[in-house]
Amino acid sequence: MSSPALRLARAHWAPLVALAVLTLLSALFAVAVPARTAAGYDRAGAAAVRGTDLRVVGTAAGPEAARPISSGAALETVTVDWQTLLPPSLRDVAGEPEGSVGTARMDVLGNAPRPRKLSLSHDPGALKRIRLVAGGIPYAEPGRLSGDVPIIVSKTYATAMGYKVGTRLALTEGSRPRAVQVRITGLYEPLNTADRYWQWGPRWSMLRPVPTLVSNGKEGVLTDVGTALMGAGGSVMLTRDPARQLTFTWRFPIRADNVDAEHAAAITADLDPFRAAVQGRPGLFPCKVETALDTRLKGYTARLHTARTVLGLALGGLAAVAAGVLLLAAGLIGERLRPVLATMRARGASLRQLAAPVFGLTAAAVVPSAGLGYAAGRLLDAGPPQPGSAYAIAALALTVVTVATALVWRERDAGLGVQKRDDIGSARPSRRRLVLDGLLVALAVIGVVLLRRRGHAAGTDPLVAAVPALLGAAVGVLVLRVYPYLMRAAGPVTRRRRGAVAFLGLARAARQNIVGALPLAVLLLAAAIAGFTATVDTGLRDGQVRASYAAVGGDARLAAGPVDEAALRRIRAVPGVTGVLPARIVETVSTATDPAPMTLVGVDLHAYRKLAPSVPDIPDSGVLMSPLAAETMGHGEVTLSRPGLTPIRVKPTRTIERFPGQETGSAFVVVPYKLIAAEKGFPSQVFVTGHDLDARKLSAAAGGGRRVELRRDVLRGMASDDMVTVVHDTFRNDAVLGGAFGLLAVLLVLVVGARARARTIAHLRTLGLSRRQSRALALVEIAPVLLCAVGAGWVLGLLLPEITGPVVDLRPYTGGYAVTAHVPDLPALLGLAGALLLAAAAAVAVDRVFDTDPGTVLRTGDS
Repeated sequence: MSSPALRLARAHWAPLVALAVLTLLSALFAVAVPARTAAGYDRAGAAAVRGTDLRVVGTAAGPEAARPISSGAALETVTVDWQTLLPPSLRDVAGEPEGSVGTARMDVLGNAPRPRKLSLSHDPGALKRIRLVAGGIPYAEPGRLSGDVPIIVSKTYATAMGYKVGTRLALTEGSRPRAVQVRITGLYEPLNTADRYWQWGPRWSMLRPVPTLVSNGKEGVLTDVGTALMGAGGSVMLTRDPARQLTFTWRFPIRADNVDAEHAAAITADLDPFRAAVQGRPGLFPCKVETALDTRLKGYTARLHTARTVLGLALGGLAAVAAGVLLLAAGLIGERLRPVLATMRARGASLRQLAAPVFGLTAAAVVPSAGLGYAAGRLLDAGPPQPGSAYAIAALALTVVTVATALVWRERDAGLGVQKRDDIGSARPSRRRLVLDGLLVALAVIGVVLLRRRGHAAGTDPLVAAVPALLGAAVGVLVLRVYPYLMRAAGPVTRRRRGAVAFLGLARAARQNIVGALPLAVLLLAAAIAGFTATVDTGLRDGQVRASYAAVGGDARLAAGPVDEAALRRIRAVPGVTGVLPARIVETVSTATDPAPMTLVGVDLHAYRKLAPSVPDIPDSGVLMSPLAAETMGHGEVTLSRPGLTPIRVKPTRTIERFPGQETGSAFVVVPYKLIAAEKGFPSQVFVTGHDLDARKLSAAAGGGRRVELRRDVLRGMASDDMVTVVHDTFRNDAVLGGAFGLLAVLLVLVVGARARARTIAHLRTLGLSRRQSRALALVEIAPVLLCAVGAGWVLGLLLPEITGPVVDLRPYTGGYAVTAHVPDLPALLGLAGALLLAAAAAVAVDRVFDTDPGTVLRTGDS
C-alpha cells in the first residue's frame, strides 16, 4: 500500500475499523445462522423417526409356515436375505435386524380376578438379553409335534399372575375349540431393563403384565396382557394345528441419528422398491412391509418445506439488512474521503490514481475480516456448513469494495462542475435516479406476483428470499420520496414554537444527504423483518391453540365405558372442572344398502357449543357426517344399525371435515345424543372444560383405567415439536440480529458524523444553546428518520404474511388449520419500543461523548 494510502488509513481509521468489524460480524452470522438452522432441520428429522422401525411381516400356518422356517438357523437366513434387499438409503438408517415368530394374544383359561391374555414368541434377540433365575430353557426336541409347548416367563409376570416353574396353562384363541397346552419351564430377568431392545411396545409384555383395554364388541375390558418366550422347536410345535396362524416378523429398528434433512426424501422414495422386492421374494409365504417411516417422513418433509420457505423469507431479509449496513459503512468512508479525493483530483490525479487508495483501504478492511468471520463461524460448529454461506460472503465483500471504489466516479469533474445540494430536503432526483427507483418498485411488484402465483410450490427458490428485500427497498424509495414533504410540512409548526430546538433539529434532519439517510432503508428493512417474524410467530401459536381445541374437543376428553349420572357427578366434582358433557360412541354401524363401517357419535351439539366455544368448525345443530361417510350415506334419509343397537333413521344436514376424538379422513356420523341415549353397553367420551385439570383424578372419577387426554398436553406437544422449535428460534434470532444491525447502522452514522456535528453544536453554543438543549437537539435530529423508517417497516412486516399469501402456509404445524395474520403479541411490541429507546439513547450518548467546549473547537476568526 502506498504512503498516501497509509496516511489516509491513519486519518480515517475509525470508519475503516467499523467497516472491518461489521464485515466480520456479517460473515460470522452468514455461516453460523444457516448452519444452526440446518442443524435444527436435521434434529427435527431424527426426532420425526425416533422410535420407528421397519418390519417385514408375514403370516402362515401349518406346513406353509414349517417348511421355509423349520429352525432358528432358517429364521436367521431369511433375516439376512431381507437385509441384503434394503436399498442404500434404508441400509444407512436401518439397525441390525431382529427376527421373531409369535402367536396372537390368546385367552388364558381359568379363574382370575380379571381376564388374562398371553402371547407366545420365539425371539432370539430377547433370549440373548435375559438370564434364567429359576428352571431351565424352553427346549423342544426337533421334530416333536405333540405335548406341552415349553415356555419361560419373566419373574415379575409370574409373581403378579401367581405362576411358578411347572405351571401348566391352557390357551384358546377366539372360537377355536382346541386349546394350546403350555408349561412354564423357567423364569427370567432382563440383563438390562434400560436396553433399547425392550422399548419396542410389543416387548413390554415380555417383562411384566400390561393392563390393556381389550374390546369385547361394545366396550373395553381391562385385561392383563403378557408374552412368554419359547424356543424354535416350540414355534414348530405350534404348526401342528393347520388353522393356527403364526406371525413372522423381521424388525429393523431405525437409527434416528442417521436421518437428516438431505436424505429424508430419498428414504421415502426407496420404501416402495423395497416393498416390491419383499412381495416378490420366491420360496416364502407372502410378506409385506409395515412401517410408519414413510408417513412420518412425509409429514416431516411437509414441515421442512414450510420451514425452509418461511425462514427463507426471514433469512433473506436479515441478509439484506446486513448488506445494507455494510454498504452504509462503505458509503460513509466515501463521504469521509471525498474532500481528500477532490483535492487530489484538482491537483491532476487521474481516476485510476484516486481509485487505487480507496480500493486498497476498503479491501484491507473487508477481505481479512470476511475471512476471519468465515473461520470463526466454522469454529463455532453451529451445524453442517452450508455452501451458500461462502458464496454470500464473497459476493458481499466484492460488492462493498466495488461500491466504495465506485464513489471515486463522483470526482471525475475535479470539483469544477456546478456544485449541487444533495441533501434530502432539496435534492432533485435525476431522470436516471427516477428510472432506477421505478425499476426497483416494478421488480418488487413482479416478485410478489410471481411468488403468489407459484404459491407453496415456490419452496426455497431465491425469489422467495429476495421478496422481503425488494419490498423493503421499494418502500424505502417511497419513504425517501415522501420524507422531504413531511419535513416541509413540519417546518411551519416548529417555527411557531418558542424554542429553537425543534426547528433546528428538523432543519438538520432535512439537510442530511442521501448517504446519511441510508440508515432509513436499513432500519426500515430491519423493522419489516421484526414485524414479519413477530406476526407469523403469533399466528403460529394461535393456530396451534385452535388445533389443540379441535383435537381434544375441550380442556380434556375422557375415553370411558358406559357413563351414568353418578360418574358424571364424580367428574364434575373433580377440582378445576367447570363443565362436563358426555358423548356416546358406537363403532361399526352401517346402512342397509352399504356395509362400509362408520362410527356413530351421539352428542348434544347445542350444549357442546356452549361448553367449548373455542373448538372450531363445529355447528350447533343438525346431523353431521364426514366426507367419507357422505360417500356411503348420500344426502337423503338413511337407517343406521349394527348388532346390539336399535336402528335409527337420520337425514344428514351438513358435512364436516373433523370432529374431536375422530380420525381425520375417517367415516363418522354425528347425531343428537337423545337418539342413542337409551342404548346400553357402548363406550362414551366425556368432554370436560376447566383449569388446572389432573388426568389421574379425572380417570379415577370415571371409574379408573380410562384414557384421559388433556388439551394442554396436546398443545405442549405441538409447541415442542423440533421443527416448530427451529422456526420459533430462527424467528427470534432474526428479529434480534436485524434489530442489532439496525442499531449498529444508527450508531455508525452518529459516530462517523459526530465531529462535524460537534463543530456545528459549538457554533450554536456560542449563540446560547445549552447542554440540555444539545441533548434534546440530538433526539430531534434522529427522530424523523427513526419514526419514518421503523413505522413504515413495521407496517410492511405486518402486511408481509398477507402479501406473500399462500407461501406462508403453516398448516403442517397446526393440524391442518390455516393460520391467519395476527397482531404481534406484547413482547414483540415491547421489543420494538425498546429498540427505539436504545436508538434515542445512542444519540444522546454520542452527543455526550463528543461534547466539547466551544473554545477548543472554534479557531480564531470563526464566527
